[in-house]
Amino acid sequence: MLLMSFILGLPGMSMAVSVTLLTPVGEVVIDIADADLADPEPPQNAGFRPPTIFAAPLPVGSGARALGQAGAFTAVADDATAASWNPAGLVQLESPEISAVYRFSAREDLHDSRTDHLATGEDRYFSRELNYLSGVYPFIIGERNAVFSFNYQEAYDFTMEFSALFNGNNQQSLSSVTNATVTDVDERPFGDPFQTGTLVQAVSTDISTEIDQLLTSALLSGIDFRQSGTIDAFSPSFAMDVSPRFSLGVSVNIYTDGASRGNPIRSSMTADYAGTSDSFATITDTYDTTVDLNWSGVYYDGPPFDPRTNSFTGSESYAFTTVETNVQTDAYSVEGRYRELNSTEDFYGVNATLGALWTASEKLTVGAALDLPWTGYGRQTKRIDHRVSTFDSNLVEVASSTFSETQKRDVEYTFPLYWSVGALLRWTDRFYTSMDISQTCWSQFSYQAEGEARINPVNGEPHASSALDDCWSVRLGGEYLCVFSQTEIPLRGGLFWEQRPADGQPDEYWGFSLGSGISLGQAMGKTVLDIAYIFEQGNDVMGSLLPEKAVYSDTYKHQLFVSAIRHF
Repeated sequence: MLLMSFILGLPGMSMAVSVTLLTPVGEVVIDIADADLADPEPPQNAGFRPPTIFAAPLPVGSGARALGQAGAFTAVADDATAASWNPAGLVQLESPEISAVYRFSAREDLHDSRTDHLATGEDRYFSRELNYLSGVYPFIIGERNAVFSFNYQEAYDFTMEFSALFNGNNQQSLSSVTNATVTDVDERPFGDPFQTGTLVQAVSTDISTEIDQLLTSALLSGIDFRQSGTIDAFSPSFAMDVSPRFSLGVSVNIYTDGASRGNPIRSSMTADYAGTSDSFATITDTYDTTVDLNWSGVYYDGPPFDPRTNSFTGSESYAFTTVETNVQTDAYSVEGRYRELNSTEDFYGVNATLGALWTASEKLTVGAALDLPWTGYGRQTKRIDHRVSTFDSNLVEVASSTFSETQKRDVEYTFPLYWSVGALLRWTDRFYTSMDISQTCWSQFSYQAEGEARINPVNGEPHASSALDDCWSVRLGGEYLCVFSQTEIPLRGGLFWEQRPADGQPDEYWGFSLGSGISLGQAMGKTVLDIAYIFEQGNDVMGSLLPEKAVYSDTYKHQLFVSAIRHF
């Protein structure tokens, strides 16, 4: 029997395991471990996106008087905040005045996870901001009333917080078969005093290697997302009577971010994670070997070196199969932190708000306002920090990696056109009601980073094929004036329904408002203090918060607006 040995190299096996985290900054792919203990690859994440991922930034209304009536103010517009609601209403102001408004907000989000991978609860967070600041100066042009004002207003609010536990489990079965053939031919002489010849040995082995591999991973991650910032507007405004019953007005809005007040647009997302990665592989090698022997030579009939010889030939074949099986097991544990920071600096943009106000009769006033679309420009910084350590089954660190990257891009937002129409009905000298219908054309809202395609900021898809739906709102309000000898106390209230942009159908919110105030002093030198409370609620909203619409939320928001107006 011929004995042979083969040294075989096993085909390389890829044992890399990764888990995809669902986060408010998009899907992040985390490398868990690798069989060859190479350093994990840098995490894969979405490209540049705006800090506000879950939805469009929320427009903020202005003033305690207007918001005490649920924002049904287009046809009322009789204080300094008219510059933001309907600048034509400024002509109703008869004396110079200054005003300031402050906002307090508290929000509670109750999250409902739609996937087994996420454990969510509730998030509560608070904010407070200077909401409005203005100075108003009425004057006469010819015989017509005119007003100039300069205003600061909080235009958009980015405040948002979200936390969750992500349980990323992954199991993958891999099977592969490789085939190879090894051949060897050996020719050797043989002989003795009575014969000489040559033996040719040809060996051919077909090698089949089958790998059945099971990869499993488990990752528990605590996700914490925080977002803040405002877009503010500085707005010089002008209004003038066209006729005794009709006026026009315009505000030029110069937008900037809240960095000057210590509140720039920024977001942070942190995922602290720990988990395990296991590989179980069965490797089966099958060797099918064929040996062919061929020989030929001569032998001697007489004494040695007798010239009388006879030739001979022969052949023989053998075939046999050998099977070898072995099991390879690898187990690793991993700990790491992924953190992504986004901030926008040097943000600016310009647009105009146009308004018209018509006093149809002593009972009825009609108003309309148009906020033109505009483009905001800024510089966005995106920083990613990631560290991860891998440990073997004995908890000995066998691989580690630290990754840090900062990118800066010029970005631009295209903000939508907004229009509203409203009517005011005076029932008595002391009581009126008002109604507004408005639309925000969120289908125009888009985001583009330098060198990248324009996207829908809510879902990150190309804007041309996935624009948001336009959104409507209806607002009803009223005011009753209690007149006393030394003061006046208004009682205000309102109801509203509005849509807000989301991936797919708009989210729907409803709410109510209550407000009051007091006037101190008479005519010149009078001070007016106002307060308004607003409650709003949305059910099964914010489905855009995470990829794959993995979470919907019930949200409740409480806001308190306090204003002071000083007449001169």
